[in-house]
Amino acid sequence: MGATLSSRAQWTSVSTTGNKLDFTKSNEELLKDILSFLESFPSQHPSEAGVVFKRPFVWESSLSPDKFLSLNTDEYDKSNTKVASKEVTKEGDPLLSVNQIGEGYEIRAFTFKALTQVLKCAGDKKLKEVQLCLEANQDPIATIMGPAYASINSDGNGGKNALIEAHENLERERSRGNTGPHVDQLDTSFKLLLLLNTLDTKLLHQSVQKIGKEVRLNPSAVASEVEVLQKFSGQLSHHCLRSLEYTSEMVFSNGCRAPPWRQAHGDICYIQVHPHDGDVFHVTASTEGYHINGGVSAGGDVNHERKSEVTPTLVALLKLKGSHFSTTLAKQDFVYEEKRNIARDTEPVSIEVELTEIPHKPIDRDVQEPTPKAASPQHRKKLVSDQKKRTKEASSLQSTGLEPSQKWKALGVSNELANARSSPMSPAAKPSSPVKKIKKGTEAGRTDSPAQPITSAKSRRGWSAGSAKAVQTAGDVTSDSSSEEEEEEEQGERRPESNADLPSEYWQIQKLIKYLKGGNQTATVIALCCLLDFNLTAETSQMAIRDVGGLDLLINLLETDNTKCRIGALQILMQISQNPQTRVAIADLQGLPMMVKILDHDDKELKCLAAETIANVAMFRRARRIVRQNGGVRKLVSLLELPATSNPDPEAVSDQEVARCGAQALWSCSKSRKNKAAIFRANAVPLLAKLLLSENENVLVPVVGTLQECASEPAYQELIRSEGMIEHLVRGLKSENTQLQMHCAAAIFKCAEEEATRSLVRKYEGLAPLAKLLKSANADIELLGAVTGAVWKCSKSLENVTSFKELKAIDSLVALLSNQPEEVLINVVGALGECAEEPDNRITIRKAGGIPPMVQLLTGTNQPLLINVTRALGACALDMESMSVIDKQDGVRLLWSLLKSPNPEVQACSAWAICPCIENMKHAGDLVRSFVGGLELIVGLLKSDNTEVLAGVCKAISKIAGDEENLAVITDHGVVPLLASLTNTRDDHLRRYLAMAIAKSCAWRNNRVSFGQCNAVAPLVSYLESPDPLVHQATALALHQLSKDPDNCITMHESGVVKLLLHKVGSSDEKLQEAAAGCIANIRKLAIANEKAKYK
Repeated sequence: MGATLSSRAQWTSVSTTGNKLDFTKSNEELLKDILSFLESFPSQHPSEAGVVFKRPFVWESSLSPDKFLSLNTDEYDKSNTKVASKEVTKEGDPLLSVNQIGEGYEIRAFTFKALTQVLKCAGDKKLKEVQLCLEANQDPIATIMGPAYASINSDGNGGKNALIEAHENLERERSRGNTGPHVDQLDTSFKLLLLLNTLDTKLLHQSVQKIGKEVRLNPSAVASEVEVLQKFSGQLSHHCLRSLEYTSEMVFSNGCRAPPWRQAHGDICYIQVHPHDGDVFHVTASTEGYHINGGVSAGGDVNHERKSEVTPTLVALLKLKGSHFSTTLAKQDFVYEEKRNIARDTEPVSIEVELTEIPHKPIDRDVQEPTPKAASPQHRKKLVSDQKKRTKEASSLQSTGLEPSQKWKALGVSNELANARSSPMSPAAKPSSPVKKIKKGTEAGRTDSPAQPITSAKSRRGWSAGSAKAVQTAGDVTSDSSSEEEEEEEQGERRPESNADLPSEYWQIQKLIKYLKGGNQTATVIALCCLLDFNLTAETSQMAIRDVGGLDLLINLLETDNTKCRIGALQILMQISQNPQTRVAIADLQGLPMMVKILDHDDKELKCLAAETIANVAMFRRARRIVRQNGGVRKLVSLLELPATSNPDPEAVSDQEVARCGAQALWSCSKSRKNKAAIFRANAVPLLAKLLLSENENVLVPVVGTLQECASEPAYQELIRSEGMIEHLVRGLKSENTQLQMHCAAAIFKCAEEEATRSLVRKYEGLAPLAKLLKSANADIELLGAVTGAVWKCSKSLENVTSFKELKAIDSLVALLSNQPEEVLINVVGALGECAEEPDNRITIRKAGGIPPMVQLLTGTNQPLLINVTRALGACALDMESMSVIDKQDGVRLLWSLLKSPNPEVQACSAWAICPCIENMKHAGDLVRSFVGGLELIVGLLKSDNTEVLAGVCKAISKIAGDEENLAVITDHGVVPLLASLTNTRDDHLRRYLAMAIAKSCAWRNNRVSFGQCNAVAPLVSYLESPDPLVHQATALALHQLSKDPDNCITMHESGVVKLLLHKVGSSDEKLQEAAAGCIANIRKLAIANEKAKYK
């Protein structure tokens, strides 16, 4: 076991008394293995269990003598202060004894049988006793067999040699013919050592298996990852990071930058990271992985305290630390800063993208830019030619069997690789300057020239995902603030290996496209009708249209005066625009401005087709921007206007179809924040409200879809409520159309942040259909996510919680805690947390079995889910029986571990949840002390900059300080000066719990004197002037405790506390009365004592 403790166990040095076992999963598994061995040892090996150790196992325990009352009276002498076995060693020492040492107890055990008796009496603290025993006896072999058998001794012999030595001693005695008790004892000792060696080997084998599964970092891997991330760092918001640098420029021969004495601990280097959305922090790269350390001092000394979990990659750690990094990385919204040389047979050409500021004129909010003229046929023909050229380049890349990732495609690297494989550039193809400048292109956002050296047109279309993002932010014209949906990734086209693999439809479509080129109007209409007979959504059909330049022809037809040709072209474009590649091509070929222009046409069918095609194309950001810049939003809103008529004639039906298509297009465009503002300015909300009165579900779906997309903005939320739309949204929940139900629930989810909206949902009986959908929407994840979100927000009103209780919605929510995606779980747990504010609902949640799955969710990494889970468990912990379930599920330990989270909101919610756990749990003080480094962790959080974290931690400390031993520990960790440093706060929420923590902390020794020395008394007096009566009560309690020190009384009197407390003595709050009176009494006693001293 000695070898295992020195290799597998993970030790920390948080105590001056010696190394302690770190609070890790690996150590927990090790302790469980040893516990299992000890519990079964006496029954399996009774003779070896009675072997008397050379030295006893001695450790300080939390078990008092009354825990050993179950021991046999015939074998043990027991009293209130000690326990001793009647069986003794040769020297007369009891084989098991428990003695009081100061305020604690010391256990001494000479046999495995005695150790087993201790574990039986420990009950649920078995694991803690094993930990304390091992920490005090870190070389068990030496304790059992003597110093000669130490696992690590002066001559370097290990446990293996000790086993051989024991065997040789036994054989030596037998060879001499010796018999008797001495030889029997050697035999038993050898068997015992053999059993311990077997256990050691088993534990080491498990350790080797675990280590074999771990990925160990090395200096070269760390350097490579840092180098890559440095190239994505810069001052622009489109960079992933501001900066990422090593803290030391010294590199040792093995590639490490950490000092040699830290390399022995596995450290490789230390990295300074400056994110865009936070303060600078420091990262330790070690062979185990990456973790955040305690920072670097002004003198360059690194605080090696671990402040986060260990991650296998630096990218994974940065994702946990900040949202900007992970969001930018997921969106491909980053800039790659590197000057690259592409190897050629000729002289290398340096390529660099230089961003230049685009001068622009301010645009009036209501005045749109003039609609640009469509690109000429010659220009579009050139674009089609370039598109063919790009297709050939892509096929040559695919023929090699290598496919670059989408993120490299966004950077244009795939095209450079293709060029690097090709023949050297001809002189004509070489750029005239080593620097190419990206200039402002057409209104669609394209560059001036359709083709440029090195980078293909496809990469130019993707430049918004790369460095050209900075150009877009130069003005409103070329920017879009959509955060809901990024520009679609352009996937490589899957083309057949040869023309022989193409179906016959491919060639037939190409023939029809040729008829479009050369035929008259009649032939063109016939060709368009024939094209509509094909399955145009098939990939082969769309590839045939693009390959022969059909898109260019179809967009040209939109400029004709022949309505039939326009309708036919739009019908085809509407179908093929469902393909992402085709959408981008339509935007590149200036198709959207022409479709926007068609929206003014008198023909209703033509307007419908144009609007539906816009709805398909506007699925990516650049297309939505083009629609807005060309006045498309205002024109689409005008399509929503219906004439006032009550007759369901064909004309009214066609008007409804126009409105439906307009709403469909607005739905697609509303995914952009600027488009939402444009829709709002166009006064679309009253028109959408009018359309909600329709009985046609085909109209209602896009209308509600647009509303729920826009409802993320506060201005829309207020209008939706004031225009009376909540009633119609509730009506949509009762529909049989699942898509309509989903959008109505999503709209309520976003609008129900306001109390007025929640009341309207209850008024129009919307809670019952929501509760019903909770039971029936399991198969539809999107519907379930929207419904649970609506239930969560509606549960923020007490009246709604009562209704949900009557509708049995809580049982349905508990049933959804398993086998659901995180998006649903966030809403489910959020709703349960709101319902658990009512005492009866806590009992319902516990009886329905909701607590164990919620505790299991604490092991996840989703930050919003962790926030909601901690809030829900904190509310449930107010119930004693629910608290017992949380404790059995190890929920308190998991909540405590979340205090290490880098997310301040998770830290705050965890601290608040811990408070009722400590208050309502039996033996809470012992459990809190059992968390290795737990008290030090929570005291360290008093250094946080987040007010909510500080308030939660202060309340938790006030609960922890109820246990005298815990109060002594946190005092040693410096809780007094940290609390005193917070007293100058002006936040009443923090003031209340800070005063409570100070009041409780005064109970230990000279803490009240220390508070006075830290200048915490005078600021507390000012708390009595707060308008919050709860602050007054907590402050009076703190001042009462502090006034027991004479120096503090003097400080209070000088700060004018007497006058303030005299008003509080007449308060209706009894606690405030007593504390205020007690404080005044202490001050008066000191004054009287001073008066008496003067006259003596």
